[in-house]
Amino acid sequence: MKKRSNAFSSFIIVILSAILLLPLFVTLLNSLFRDLSNIIPEGFTFEFYSGIFAGSGGMAGAIGRSLLIAIIPTLVLLLLLLLAMYVVQIHYPKGDKYLDLLSKIPYGIQGVILAVSIISLYASSSTFLSNRIFLLSCAYGIVILPYMYQGIKNALTTLEVMPILEAAETLGASKLYAFFRIIVPSVLKGLVATILLSIGILFSDFVLVNIIAGSYYETTSIFLDKTRSVSGHAASAISVVIFCIMLILTNLSGYLGSKEIKKAK
Repeated sequence: MKKRSNAFSSFIIVILSAILLLPLFVTLLNSLFRDLSNIIPEGFTFEFYSGIFAGSGGMAGAIGRSLLIAIIPTLVLLLLLLLAMYVVQIHYPKGDKYLDLLSKIPYGIQGVILAVSIISLYASSSTFLSNRIFLLSCAYGIVILPYMYQGIKNALTTLEVMPILEAAETLGASKLYAFFRIIVPSVLKGLVATILLSIGILFSDFVLVNIIAGSYYETTSIFLDKTRSVSGHAASAISVVIFCIMLILTNLSGYLGSKEIKKAK
């Protein structure tokens, strides 16, 4: 009976996996073959992949811009959250619940609402706040705030922070110095996993960058949207490349996160 139950469970998993992977498989075929009208695809070629990376305006530049606009807000927010958590844990322990509540607010803000609100408030400003790239970076910081906060909090819970800081203070080191030289390096793998997860979330964004920056800053999503109207095969090739990048980032994040959990246990 148990073997029959296991076989049925495996069958269900295989069916679900096939259904989930089918769109990706068809997209991959469309990027590698010129003709999919027959049962057997015809015209195998890598031309669509070489085409999207050709020239200065190719996908390589779009990938670089996507990573840049994803990495900078993530690192800035990481530093701000680490400072905030240091202050809360050391000076205002009761404020942790309020910080936790504030970090969850972005969950209820849709991308379109956030983008339109930011544009309405700051686009007409005569200061640096009207810069579209700056506005996009700030919007990205809001989007990833819940993920960054929870990831950092989970990483810090693997250590007894206060006893370590008190021990460092008895040896002559300040708590701030000990926090960034002892605590942060000790949970570095967990922080890196959080960073990779946040970068992956921002890397695939289309709504915010399209509304706020548009043609000012061509990321992979904008490049895909522009290519889609020209060639479906090239658009499929772009989708496969984006999927591979996201897969790498997600797996790295999951691997580092699991190692941090094992370390805590």
